[in-house]
Amino acid sequence: MCRLLAFDVKEKLDEEIVNAFVKAAKNDIYFKYVSHSHGWGIAAIIEKNGKYRVLYYRSIEPIYEDEMFYQLVSLLKGDRITGIVHARKAGKEFLIGLRHNHPYHLKTRTHDLYFAHNGSINRKAFSQPDYPSTDSYLFFLELSKLLENMSVESAYSQLITQLGKYSSSLNSALLTFNDVEGPQVYFAYYYNKERIKEIEEYYKIYRYENYVFSSTVAYYLGRKVESVELGSVIRISSD
Repeated sequence: MCRLLAFDVKEKLDEEIVNAFVKAAKNDIYFKYVSHSHGWGIAAIIEKNGKYRVLYYRSIEPIYEDEMFYQLVSLLKGDRITGIVHARKAGKEFLIGLRHNHPYHLKTRTHDLYFAHNGSINRKAFSQPDYPSTDSYLFFLELSKLLENMSVESAYSQLITQLGKYSSSLNSALLTFNDVEGPQVYFAYYYNKERIKEIEEYYKIYRYENYVFSSTVAYYLGRKVESVELGSVIRISSD
């Protein structure tokens, strides 16, 4: 399991939310292993003066030890910033490394897709269970296939129904982009109470304005946050 932040904001990121995310990755009060130490990644689209820029970075360093993190956050300034950040705790040692760090990236016929997931999914749920990557990447592949013919909300809903019984959590964020639509970011919230291994609060998701994030981020932020409906798919928008 990991920690996850998604956002669609104007001008720049909220410094207190950024700091809360780093604290959550370093010392997770809801997680028996304490830290999320197997690297991190960010995918963000910056809009400035009607033009788009993409910032995509992944690191094997823990986010709380990587000096590049705050340097990259300082670049996220413009008319609109849309993206996701992920701090990883790998479930299997042989799947540790830069190749396996989120957010993942795929190109489809119409979009660039960036995806990050918190949770575990039994690999027997997939048609290629021996595919040499994480269960999260297999989840992403299934989602990208469905997006060829349906909306993000419909694709996510179908996968929650299909994969829910095999998963501890399908909490995930998807950033989509093309030059016509611009960036869009979505957050899916689902966990299976029969398969979770940590306390239930660990899997919960909260919202503050145009930010959606994991429960430990809410704890360190210390502001009044909104609950998110379990099983929902949220499109985060600064419009």
